[in-house]
Amino acid sequence: MSQLALTQVHDLDKIDSDWNHLTKLGGVVSWIQLGTLLLSIAIGLSVGFLPETAAEYYQTLNNDGLVGILRLDLATMILMSLFPFVAVAIYAAFRNSRPAYGLLAMVLILIGTLLGLANESAFAMMHLGDLYAAAGSAAQQEQILAAGEAVLAANMWNSTAGFLAGIFMQGGFVFISFVMLRSTNFSKGTAYTGMLSNGLDFLHVFVALFAPALAATLLSIAGIFYLFWFVLLGWDLFKLGRR
Repeated sequence: MSQLALTQVHDLDKIDSDWNHLTKLGGVVSWIQLGTLLLSIAIGLSVGFLPETAAEYYQTLNNDGLVGILRLDLATMILMSLFPFVAVAIYAAFRNSRPAYGLLAMVLILIGTLLGLANESAFAMMHLGDLYAAAGSAAQQEQILAAGEAVLAANMWNSTAGFLAGIFMQGGFVFISFVMLRSTNFSKGTAYTGMLSNGLDFLHVFVALFAPALAATLLSIAGIFYLFWFVLLGWDLFKLGRR
């Protein structure tokens, strides 16, 4: 074999090795996401979930800064910020068998993640909470309350961008979960829990428009399936990356 051919083979081996490292990294990140999801649930049950109004945000932040910060749902923000690593790992897993499907899923997930994180309101509410506490008059406090309500109306849970984030991200995961059903690299458990968790989450985005209480129930049920999905997805990606 010529030196050029040997070099090309060596380069291809390095490329495969790099993709395998990214696949393993995606598996580890899935397990980290499981930890952040459990942390988010524990925080919500112990100190309360997201406040519903700007006044409740400011009161919580000013009464107990640590509790207020915990209730800002930073764990969920961390969980979402890790999805790009999982998206790339999924593409890496399908790069040889179904590259077009893997690429489409990755793009959808990345778009959804960026839309969601761009409309996260945690740090804006922390800043407004400080301004509210330092306000010198009732009129100033009213202005800051109005600003807080505007921020909440535009965050990832209420805005058009947030609506689209759910469609793109969960839609991408539902799509690739169906592809996983016909792949030998992923277990049926991973595929089905991916469909159920992300599918219910996808459905909740639409139901929230006319039935918020039902949407919250769907999201809670989806959360149960997410616990299993993160474990199984992480294991399949990690195992595939070691081959």
